[in-house]
Amino acid sequence: MTYTIQIDIAHTATKTEIKNFASEYNCILSKFQPLGPAGGNHLCDFTSNSLDCIQELCDKLSYPHKNIEKI
Repeated sequence: MTYTIQIDIAHTATKTEIKNFASEYNCILSKFQPLGPAGGNHLCDFTSNSLDCIQELCDKLSYPHKNIEKI
């Protein structure tokens, strides 16, 4: 099973920094939209094959587990 979340990340973070951050939690940056749809923060999708790993990433980002989607 694969799990995913979509979240805004500060526009000051680089794509490389975000990728490295995701890998620390055994997740991947699966989609990156610079400056998001409204021109503000980056819109990022993170995915993982492990629910535990994506939950840890959510905890670090203060993002609710209820927003994790199964794909």
